[in-house]
Amino acid sequence: MIIMADSRKTEIMADQDRTTSVLPDVNNPSRQTELMGSNINDRVTSIMQTDTTIDFTRRTSIDRYKIKKVIAENTGEASLLLTENSGVNQVIKLYHIDVKPDERIERVLASINSPYVMPHSKGGVYDERTYEILPYFEKGDLVKHIPMSFDFIENVVVKSVNEGLKVLHDNNIIHRDIKPSNLFLSNDEKRVVLGDFGISSLLDSNVSVRATSMSRTFGYSAPEASSGFVSKESDYYSFGITILHLAIGQDPFAGMTDMAILYQTINKTLDIPSTVPPRLQQLIRGLTVKDRNNRWGYEEVNRWLNNEDVEVKERRTHKGMKPYNFSNSRYYGLDEISMAFASDWENATKHLYRGLVEKNIVQYGEEYSNRITDIKALDDKDVAVFKMIYILNPNAPLCFKGAIYTDLQALGMAIKEKSPTIDENIMHLIDSGCLLEYIDNNNFNEAFKEQIRFITQEIKKGNVDYYFALMYLLYPEIGFEYKEKKYVNLESFIDNLESNSTKQIVKICQDLISDKIFIMWIYSLGYSKQVENWMKIYEKAVW
Repeated sequence: MIIMADSRKTEIMADQDRTTSVLPDVNNPSRQTELMGSNINDRVTSIMQTDTTIDFTRRTSIDRYKIKKVIAENTGEASLLLTENSGVNQVIKLYHIDVKPDERIERVLASINSPYVMPHSKGGVYDERTYEILPYFEKGDLVKHIPMSFDFIENVVVKSVNEGLKVLHDNNIIHRDIKPSNLFLSNDEKRVVLGDFGISSLLDSNVSVRATSMSRTFGYSAPEASSGFVSKESDYYSFGITILHLAIGQDPFAGMTDMAILYQTINKTLDIPSTVPPRLQQLIRGLTVKDRNNRWGYEEVNRWLNNEDVEVKERRTHKGMKPYNFSNSRYYGLDEISMAFASDWENATKHLYRGLVEKNIVQYGEEYSNRITDIKALDDKDVAVFKMIYILNPNAPLCFKGAIYTDLQALGMAIKEKSPTIDENIMHLIDSGCLLEYIDNNNFNEAFKEQIRFITQEIKKGNVDYYFALMYLLYPEIGFEYKEKKYVNLESFIDNLESNSTKQIVKICQDLISDKIFIMWIYSLGYSKQVENWMKIYEKAVW
């Protein structure tokens, strides 16, 4: 069973070719999901669409900028408007109410002066909405210029993107969403400019890998992104897929489900049509090596541009090895085998405890078979199968008892879909410690780990209501639904509550105090002390 979260579309200057799913960044202090009494000011964000829409037909200007046309209206985080100021066309990115760009990244971007990175100018606040000023590219994004010649790809696109990524990475910014619709052609058509930094991340100066949200575009994101962390090398993987897209003239994953794309990204060698010239094939291969440590970066691409011979260190093939026969299919390679196990948990359990796994896996190395032999001593067979999957494939997405979660947001959504009922398999994932082990092994930051650890401990103590705290931690946009209305901040909920009579308010509060989902929502917003006091009052029946 494949579980995916809903995605939200991010757009700039043109319709996107694929969507980008968004989950708050667990490393950004201003975006962290604060749990159990922490500061919540930066998290209190309303996504109620009635508050975020603007009727631009009634607006002629924003401050001194005259609105000429709407480029993209009411997208995931902002509207994009073509404006004119003193005879110069510019784009205003007008964020929705309570949605603001990452100030740290904005400061860094504002300091960058490169022909290959879209310049950012600070705008202001209009009608309670933050806006920023961007240049207008009359030629649009690269999607508009497909098909394009191989010479143009090599001499303009590759050089420009490589230089643009170098500038970003030198400033510790990971773009995280390189794709044709986020690359813009200069008006003279001599260079390409990197834009749309909506889900970009900022690396600390002393680290090379960053645990992050699951925001990404399936297919263009690197294999390691499925485990929740990205690096500078992740941008180069996206660069490679982008080059493939431009070379074949269409999205290479068109018509595929997100899970099929994810499976191919993790397990399969990228299929490059023979119509792509061998030289360009080499570039794409080098950029899409699954092991980020062997993936091409700035230096390798630069050498390729200079016609030097650059080695592509693809992972070893399994020629001559016996296939693993499982569930009426034959699998080659540990990654493929692990995902087959994840999809058929019951059969995988039988193979493990009948000794079939270590017998077949020994050909890949005794260390694999020895470790698999050891985990059979565990009392919990589900935990043993879980560990087996990650022994074979450390980069596998979160898997448990037949469910494969494309990201942590999908796990949060899975909890939501069955609420207020508790899914026993998800509960077992938590109380067995498997979720915490997955988080620990995938380099999420310490604050996020502590939150998962706290929830796990509370559930093990018997406080099962914290199951729903996990839902809000992983997917805070779920909000709280009351009388067919959705709230994602406490302010809007209280405003609605106060519109009732005192008698009605008392009755509503009596109902809410016994609503475990509501209590965990309040906890997730940081009001633990208030909830505790509220419960004490309720227990004393003081109303």
